[in-house]
Amino acid sequence: MRFLIPPLMLVLLLAAPCGAASGADGMDMGAEAAQESMEHAGHGNDGPAMADQNMADHNMGDLSMDAPHDHDKLMEEAAKADLPVGIEEHLGAHLPDVPFTDSKGNRVTLPELADAPILLLPIYYRCPDVCSLLQGSVASILPEVKLAPGKELKVVSLSFDPHETVKDAARAKRNYTAIAGSAFPAEYWTFLTGDAASIDATLKAIGYTVQKQGGLWAHPVAAIAIAPGGKVVRYLYGTSFLPFDITMAGTEAARGQTGLSVKRLLSFCYNYDPQGRRYVFDILRVSGYTIVGFLAIFLAWLLLGGKKKKRR
Repeated sequence: MRFLIPPLMLVLLLAAPCGAASGADGMDMGAEAAQESMEHAGHGNDGPAMADQNMADHNMGDLSMDAPHDHDKLMEEAAKADLPVGIEEHLGAHLPDVPFTDSKGNRVTLPELADAPILLLPIYYRCPDVCSLLQGSVASILPEVKLAPGKELKVVSLSFDPHETVKDAARAKRNYTAIAGSAFPAEYWTFLTGDAASIDATLKAIGYTVQKQGGLWAHPVAAIAIAPGGKVVRYLYGTSFLPFDITMAGTEAARGQTGLSVKRLLSFCYNYDPQGRRYVFDILRVSGYTIVGFLAIFLAWLLLGGKKKKRR
């Protein structure tokens, strides 16, 4: 009987973080797609939805909204064609010192901007779907983030489409900073464009892979927390976050502290069910690791206990 308690405690300890991740993130994510839905983006208030409606009210220049766009379908087609699209987390990596152009036409580099923690948003401005949701959501919750703009947090939208221009960046800056309002001054949200060489070097550094499909891009959806100096410290997945998510990411970035993303934890505790379009708890994997862990502890106990008896 005395050996029943340790494995039970071990099971609870190993299962607890998985359960916490399930509770925190709903586990009804439907993979990346559900993270990108506006139902998940709401978080119980109308802020992101209103932000996205504001963006819909703005004419995004010469972007054609007539062509149908389905982000999930683009991702599925890329997967079927065996095209690499996604994120390989490069925690601890540093952003390259390559030139970009801001919305005023000034030449800047990301390490130069990183004199404070940065929330980096890889997007393209003419995206008719998830990029607008991501930026609109961030804009709407920035006033609720408990970090000092410019000193404890900056935001950078970086276009990975080399054909986009300063005009696209300037239009996006007007729209999204208007949503954020005076609580997060526009000067601390930078909108960048660049050439293919600078874009490729930066995406490679952060492990972010995209593929051009027709006039649209198949791409993952995430924000990356960058420490002062340009060090990658955390990945936040989906189109929307709580103010707490950004606050914690900015705090960790200020310390230069890298941390596993929820996606890493989910990949251990859960498997994706493509038919149900959701993550399901992998009881066999968790149980297997639990049993192996218990056996290792039990074996160590026997060896150490046996040595103590011999000494007596």
